[in-house]
Amino acid sequence: MTTNNHRTGNKKMKTRICSLHLIIYIGIILFSTSCENEIPYTPAHSEPQLIMNALLDAGEPENYVYLNLSGTHGLSHVEEATVNLYVNGKLVEKAEELPPLKPIGSLDMVYDPNAPLNNLPEIAKRKKFRITTPLKAGEQICLEAIAENGKYHTTAEVTVPYPVSSIQIDTCLIPIRVYSGWETHRQFKITLQDRPNEKNYYRLDIWNDIAVHGQYDSRIDTVLYARETAIINREDVILTDGNPSSSEDDEDDFFGSYIENKYNVFTDDRFSDATCTLKVYTQLYHDYNLWLYNVTRRSKSITVRLLSISEAEFRYLKALNTLESGNYEEALMEPVMIPSNVKGGLGFVGISSETRMTMQLPDEIIDNENLPPYTQ
Repeated sequence: MTTNNHRTGNKKMKTRICSLHLIIYIGIILFSTSCENEIPYTPAHSEPQLIMNALLDAGEPENYVYLNLSGTHGLSHVEEATVNLYVNGKLVEKAEELPPLKPIGSLDMVYDPNAPLNNLPEIAKRKKFRITTPLKAGEQICLEAIAENGKYHTTAEVTVPYPVSSIQIDTCLIPIRVYSGWETHRQFKITLQDRPNEKNYYRLDIWNDIAVHGQYDSRIDTVLYARETAIINREDVILTDGNPSSSEDDEDDFFGSYIENKYNVFTDDRFSDATCTLKVYTQLYHDYNLWLYNVTRRSKSITVRLLSISEAEFRYLKALNTLESGNYEEALMEPVMIPSNVKGGLGFVGISSETRMTMQLPDEIIDNENLPPYTQ
């Protein structure tokens, strides 16, 4: 009986707190809407600047650089540009410009191969360049972009960080609370040793790579590939910066103040020069069809990557965590400053080095002999 009274008291206290917060919130809204005089914001005309963005990965055979132009009312695209890669002060590669993506869906009907940028959203018109030079820990990297016949000239310099020596991974299947029910997920316990005698910044990344064998239009045998990267990190002390939660806590977030660590970045503040174990979950991705029918087989592999990143990239991704959160309210929260390390323009260039482990799961074979079409 005592326990029941205690729980009831907690619920009443939560109700009073929520009511108080609601009163304060309504007061703020009424106060803000009662102002008669508003200060108009009329930004002065500013010249466009070249935007260069890239998150390079020393563990990948290919890396990409993106270029846009800034503007008062939004982004615009670059007509002509080149990108050069310098390693330790020496020019080692002129990046390859890639063609724009062909539109899909309804836009595919108005695609003009002679004018491939027509009918594309502005973000899809950005210049994309591919770099294939292997990057190594400790190297000094410089990216240089020159656009519109020399009108714009930007550079960014970064140093490739050193990766951790190794990671250990334990996995199991376990049900976790998802809203009002329970669903089985794959749990990961990832142990790493901090690099000694220095301040370190890290990022956790998990790839669920899925290949689905089935049929598409006109019964054509097809294999489609997908990569899922979502991570559930709410129970981990380090990834939540000391604020772990359960699904019940998320549901009780009345004001939506919780900012998810979407990019799974963290520092070694809680385990400097020592080991730590991260606990996260991913979905199992059963019944993954990718719009195919008569699916006969699914192949899956899981790659766990522990990335060493710079302080600047850590702060950049932390800022994106906030800006991309559905709970971010610009009017009620502190403004978010996005770091930029591009000289002569805007944008951010980061580089990481990684330690990875890949697990190949058994193929899932599906018997369709006794099933009608379109049921798989």
